[in-house]
Amino acid sequence: MERVANKDDRVFIEDVKYSCPICEKVHKVKVYQEPTKALIKKQPIEYIETYYHCPISEEEFYPSQVLNNNLLEARDSYKIENNLLTSSEIKKIRKFYKLNQKEFSNIFGWGDITIQRYETKSIQEETYNEMIKRAKEDPLFLYEELRKHKDKFDDNRYIEIENLLRDEIKKKQVSFFNKESLKALYLDYEIPSDLNGNKILDLDKVEQMLRFFSQFGRNLLKVKLMKLLWYSDVYHYKEYGVSISGLVYEHLPYGAVPIGYNEILDAFNNSIQIREEYFGCKDNGEEMIAVRIINLKKIDKTKLEPSEIASLELVNRKFKGLGSTAISKIMHEEEAYKNTNYSDLIPFKWAERLKDFCR
Repeated sequence: MERVANKDDRVFIEDVKYSCPICEKVHKVKVYQEPTKALIKKQPIEYIETYYHCPISEEEFYPSQVLNNNLLEARDSYKIENNLLTSSEIKKIRKFYKLNQKEFSNIFGWGDITIQRYETKSIQEETYNEMIKRAKEDPLFLYEELRKHKDKFDDNRYIEIENLLRDEIKKKQVSFFNKESLKALYLDYEIPSDLNGNKILDLDKVEQMLRFFSQFGRNLLKVKLMKLLWYSDVYHYKEYGVSISGLVYEHLPYGAVPIGYNEILDAFNNSIQIREEYFGCKDNGEEMIAVRIINLKKIDKTKLEPSEIASLELVNRKFKGLGSTAISKIMHEEEAYKNTNYSDLIPFKWAERLKDFCR
């Protein structure tokens, strides 16, 4: 292994009390990280290496666990360079399905410790990698693999895994059909225009917006969420000439609401959960039901631009302490709302008249 940085470029991490193998005494040693080169499968790889430094002898050393972590880091760098799943990515897929390492191996008919090796020290072949990657996206594929290798499991555990996978398949199918329905609703807006904020519908962005606003506790209701989406898109359009999501909004009694708002919520059932709550009846006997939004997954910031993240954060800060009724009242005072009528589509041109809540 060959260092590729000068000593001045190394990064100090922390001081730790350790039994130094050089001094043979317990004292504080320094932990550093710096770029290093290694040759893996005849391919040069750069990765970040961790090591301990004894300030008394001015020598470096590698505790066994640190050495193992460095080897894992080097192999993961190789995997990234070659479009293979990293050890942590394989582990994340396995845990999503609530399987241990042996069970995940056995589902594919592999040896008992295959997944354990891929998560700790080995580099998987491309064929194995593609099967794991497909399992991530397609629970039906994993279900079929389970049925092929039923003999690898005892009856009770087989039924548990089978039921879990069936639930995931149903969720995936519901999500797929709702996404297709949503795309159909937006067929008339496939050209960037003033109605979609100069952007074609981007479902990845929509999903990250839902994850972002639902991550702040369990007090987010559907009415407020719809306004947060509108304010985020309109603010970003005002500042950068393009919306975040490509959603098209219409004028409804509680404010701006995106076309296909129910399909939007149902299409991302792996990211958010919808919960209806009964609040009694109005004087006329009509039931009062609120729809609460529960976060299931963290936002993936790699799927958003820095300007988009900043816009979401700004909108969240502005409306963080307000409920659905309060934000609807604010929305009703916006020029975009006052200058459109019930069921009208709301043009993004009104972004120029957006109330200046960001300064």
